[in-house]
Amino acid sequence: MIRDWGRDCYCGYENPPDGKCGKRFQWKVGDDEIYDHRYYFTEIGYNLKMTELQAAIGLAQLDKLPGFIERRKRNFKVIYDHLKRYEDALLLPTWSPRADPSWFAFPITVRPGVKFDRTQLTRFLERQRVETRFLFAGNILQQPGYRDIDCRVVGGLPNAEVVLRRTFFVGVYPGLDDARLAQLLAAFDKFFETV
Repeated sequence: MIRDWGRDCYCGYENPPDGKCGKRFQWKVGDDEIYDHRYYFTEIGYNLKMTELQAAIGLAQLDKLPGFIERRKRNFKVIYDHLKRYEDALLLPTWSPRADPSWFAFPITVRPGVKFDRTQLTRFLERQRVETRFLFAGNILQQPGYRDIDCRVVGGLPNAEVVLRRTFFVGVYPGLDDARLAQLLAAFDKFFETV
C-alpha cells in the first residue's frame, strides 16, 4: 500500500480484462462469492482520502461542469433507452419524476432466476472492452476490512446483499462519444444473443 491513498493492486486500467495479475475476478467475499478486486476492501478507509492534487484538478474542472452534466444525462438516457429491451433480465435504475439527476454511472442489477450471473455478464463486457465496476461494497460487513468491526446489525440486510452480489455499473462519463456508446450497447446485444 502506498501511504493512505494508494492502490492495493498493481493492475492498471489499461490492462487485460482480468488485470495484469490475471486475478481481477478471483477474490472471494463471503463464503463463495467471486468479487472484482478493484472493489475488494481489505482496510477501513482505504483509497477514500482525497489528495490536494485531486482537489486542485476538481476546482479547475468546475467551469466545465454544465457540459459534463449535460453529457452525462444524455449518455445515461441513451443507455437506458437501449437496455429497456432487457428488463426481463436486468433491473434498471429508477428515480423520482420530480428529480433531475446527473448520474455518476449507470447501475444495473442482474435479476434473480435468469440464465446468467453478474460475473458472467461483467466478464463478457470486459472482454468486449466495456469497463465495469461493482457498486461500492453492497453489504460492506462482508468485506474483509469490515468483517470483524464492532457494530450492531438489524435484520439480514437483504438489499445490501443484492447490491453486493448482483449489481454493477457502466460509465456515463462525458468522454463517451457516440462510437464508444455504440460499442457499449453492441456488447450488451452480443451478450444477450448468446444467453
